[in-house]
Amino acid sequence: MDQVCEVQAAEIAEYMPLVLHVVGTMLPRLPPNVLRDDLVAAGTFGLLDALRRQQPSERGVEFGWYARVRIRGAILDELRTQDWLSRRARRRFASDERNTSAAVVGIDDLPEERRGLADDAACTPETLASARSDAKALAKAVEKLPVRERNIITAHYFEGVQLRTIAHDLGVSEPRVSQLHARAVARLKEYLAA
Repeated sequence: MDQVCEVQAAEIAEYMPLVLHVVGTMLPRLPPNVLRDDLVAAGTFGLLDALRRQQPSERGVEFGWYARVRIRGAILDELRTQDWLSRRARRRFASDERNTSAAVVGIDDLPEERRGLADDAACTPETLASARSDAKALAKAVEKLPVRERNIITAHYFEGVQLRTIAHDLGVSEPRVSQLHARAVARLKEYLAA
């Protein structure tokens, strides 16, 4: 038993620089609340898993790459368990963060045609009145829809809910929600054309 522990300890010591290297490459891209020691511990478990899966006689030059993959996977698993957001919510949050970034540019840095403070063609009183009129007409058309179709249109277009989620909430299949959505859009076109 002691010989087995000594062999494992020697193997772990031999490949520990891989764990430290993987942690060193991942840590700068992570938030400051993630501790290096937590990543090293998770990476060590990944290394142990890699050592258990391949016998010493089977290990060749490729084992280093295999161990890196297992170490990185164990670290990512640990990070996911610490994250209170789901993967989908994390992706959505990250894309929202990218889309809402702002840059400050001086007026002198803009081309001549863009130096006006307002876009004259887009901000005329006529276009504003037309946009308001269109919005009121759309709101009235949505109110005319049957309740189920109105809920689908409101959730999908005004609240950004995916059709799959709406189907789950209504207790129907996604194709059925798609049919109801298509019917509602056709009715809206009819109401707006009238």
